[in-house]
Amino acid sequence: MRAIFRLASAGLVRAPGRTVLRVGVLALATALLGAMLLFVGNSLRTMTGAAIRSVPLDWQGPVGSRAQAVRLATATRAQPGVLRADPAATAPFVAAGHVASTGSIRTGAGSVLAVPMTSVDTFRLLHGTLRAGQVVLDQQLAATLQARISDTITLSPRTGAVPHRYRVSGVALVTAPDVLFQPLNPQLGPVPAQPPAQIAIMPLATFSTTYAPSLQTITPLTVGSSVVPGAQDGVQWQVQAQVDPAGLGSSPGQALAHAGQVRNRVERTLTGQVQFVDNLAESLSAAAGDALYAQTLYIMLAIPGALIALGLAYLAALGAADRDRRDLALLRTRGATRRTLVGLAVVESSALAIVAGVLGAVLAFAATSLLVSGGVGLTAGRAAVTAAVCVGLAFAGAVAARVAASARVFAGSVDEARRGGTRTRTPLWQRLYLDVAALVASGLIAWLTARTGFSAVVNPDSNPTLSLSVYMFFGPALLWIGATLLLVRLRGRAVAWLARRGAGNRPTTARGLLLASVSRRGPSINRGLVLVGLLLAFGVNLGIFSATYDQQARVDAQLTLGADVVATAPPGVVTAKNLAQRVAVEPGVRAVSAVDHSYAYVGPDLQDTYGVDATSIGQATKLRDSYFVGGTAAQMLDRLRSTPDGILVSRETITDYSLARGDLLRLRVLDRSTGRFTVVPFHVVGTVQEFPSAPKDSFMVANLAYLQHASRDAGPNVVFARTDGDPVAVARRIAADTRADGTTVRDIRQQTQQTVSSITTVDLTGIAKIESTFAVLLAAGAMALFVGLALSERRRELATMAAVGASLRHIAAFVWSEAAVVLGVALVLAAGLGWLLATMLVAMLQHVFDPPPDALAIPWSSLAILAAAAVGATIVATAVAIRRIRRLPLGAILRER
Repeated sequence: MRAIFRLASAGLVRAPGRTVLRVGVLALATALLGAMLLFVGNSLRTMTGAAIRSVPLDWQGPVGSRAQAVRLATATRAQPGVLRADPAATAPFVAAGHVASTGSIRTGAGSVLAVPMTSVDTFRLLHGTLRAGQVVLDQQLAATLQARISDTITLSPRTGAVPHRYRVSGVALVTAPDVLFQPLNPQLGPVPAQPPAQIAIMPLATFSTTYAPSLQTITPLTVGSSVVPGAQDGVQWQVQAQVDPAGLGSSPGQALAHAGQVRNRVERTLTGQVQFVDNLAESLSAAAGDALYAQTLYIMLAIPGALIALGLAYLAALGAADRDRRDLALLRTRGATRRTLVGLAVVESSALAIVAGVLGAVLAFAATSLLVSGGVGLTAGRAAVTAAVCVGLAFAGAVAARVAASARVFAGSVDEARRGGTRTRTPLWQRLYLDVAALVASGLIAWLTARTGFSAVVNPDSNPTLSLSVYMFFGPALLWIGATLLLVRLRGRAVAWLARRGAGNRPTTARGLLLASVSRRGPSINRGLVLVGLLLAFGVNLGIFSATYDQQARVDAQLTLGADVVATAPPGVVTAKNLAQRVAVEPGVRAVSAVDHSYAYVGPDLQDTYGVDATSIGQATKLRDSYFVGGTAAQMLDRLRSTPDGILVSRETITDYSLARGDLLRLRVLDRSTGRFTVVPFHVVGTVQEFPSAPKDSFMVANLAYLQHASRDAGPNVVFARTDGDPVAVARRIAADTRADGTTVRDIRQQTQQTVSSITTVDLTGIAKIESTFAVLLAAGAMALFVGLALSERRRELATMAAVGASLRHIAAFVWSEAAVVLGVALVLAAGLGWLLATMLVAMLQHVFDPPPDALAIPWSSLAILAAAAVGATIVATAVAIRRIRRLPLGAILRER
């Protein structure tokens, strides 16, 4: 064993330049893989945290009394994995009243929320505090009643009942009324519901002793079938619980599974006493489906680059393959066994792997820190795992070439091995034409995708998996495999043929001699062309797809958010506080439009309804013609504007209810003054399939004035704003000026990050920066390596030319001409193959983009940097090679066998 260590050390130290080159290439390859590992892991953790934070209440368990709520909350809180659990209750009131300085004021129906004194998770206090025997009013109810802290208001629990009098101790903003007041039926899960317009909050003890006795208790587990959303008619006691996020895991799929296990354990422990409506599971299910998309997309974008990088490491090892074979053959003549040679290969590879792996891990840490905004949450444990993975990958890459060289020694005679002679045999894949089969299959998949419109669909229900259309992901993969194998099969014959045609039968000019030389070195040129061309194609594919993705992410973000900046306010605030006019005068705001986002029933279906000003909505946000069916955006807005009771109905609803333009559509709209639903007639004026801030499935768009009159609403609750300058700065100013009014302000940049996270789990910017940087470095390294390898292979030839009197200029021309041919052909190959791969990926993921892109986005600056890196590396490597040619030891080289 000591002898093997000495031989390995001597081999590495004897050729320090070759060793450093192999370590450097291996380090770059493993750094790319390590950076990908860190980025994807951090992305999944980020998405899991975002999905958990987006849920205001993880679990809601309906129970039959306050005593049960208190007892079961205590028992739930004691279970492992539960962060907190509190008893709570909701109940209706038919009217609220207040004697103000302007006279007696009375409102319509609303709801009461009862919580423990220590619980403020479900609302945000704006003024005052929650006190025993008193109430906190939601901002809308306080504004309607014109009530302030220390005023006395009345709440009527039911028609004909004596009103209860309470003193106001604060004003709050209820953060998630649609979840708090949803019908609770664990069998149905979370159910969309129209949130109450007026909300009063009181301590649980005050509620149970003064208010609850006036109402009947709703029987658990029958709420969903007996109670109409928005019209609760009794007291709903419940247990509200939050799961401890620390133990849920790092990916949405793990979090979904662990959260389900915690809930099942709690319900099993409290068998028959409580069942929970699991709001957390719904959010994590969607996130788990998105995470599956992200991982698949990362594989398609990143793995080809990593494999090509490892191929580059193999090319670096190939530079010394002949010398290694001679050394190993000499060891064999001196009695070395197969075990000895394998042991030597393992020791050398281990030494290279440790150095290259550690260096690669350091480069991965540096790359993610510099290129990923906010870093990747690196910890000591994650750093250790990444370093171990990098060392393992470096070992695999280093040992591959060395073991292959050792195997070749035993494949022939000792003399053949020492001469570097080899016996060739056509590989099985060439005889089976697997390259052609892969390209044909890739084209067939692309054709089916374009013809049928199939797309990869995720089924996120409980166990996220890709559907059968996962076959489409084989399209780009087979294209990579087929193109690579085809290039290997050709062995540079196409380049050699073109060179022969250019040189002629009997070349006499310098140009002809150079082309003739190129034509004879087809296999060697092809070896460099495969790696350089594929690396550049990887960079082109990544650049085009990332640019297209970013472009559509911004479009999708604006469609999701509604406009560049959106201010959401409690009902009535937009009108009472002149919010639209105040936003319009902010610096950087070009146009504004107020929108009323509410809900209405189409038959039994509750759908989002948007009341808009058809005159100003097109100025405050971008409406594309593709959003509408049967007319342009301008035509649809004209129809809506000219028809007071007109309504644009989503395509899905048009299909489900067999509607057509001009049909009468009766909707059940919530009357804000009475708290009851009333039937309102509309006439269909067109079909809409997308609309700013609307969901992707069922929704409707009506005239703001008509909708407000029908619902007796206090006014719109959203303001859209188009900006001229930085939307982040504009949003910050609007938020500062309207914070006292309880507004929530969001901007397009913030939404872009969240929307991308919901489409493919994470923003591609980080991984695109990482891979683009490594693509540039590897492409430059590949060209430099090809030049160095060409010089190593042609040492005897170049030395012979120098010995017979050829000038350095003529000798150098044979080096740079080969490099120029490889670079030129590689750039053409990269442009075609990279564009084709990006086109296929975008077509495969059409459903991800909302709306789909009209054309690919070409990042000319990024592609120019990639090409410039390859050209620059070629120039530098050629210059270095010329200097090495000048110092060639002619005598030693010509004496080599």
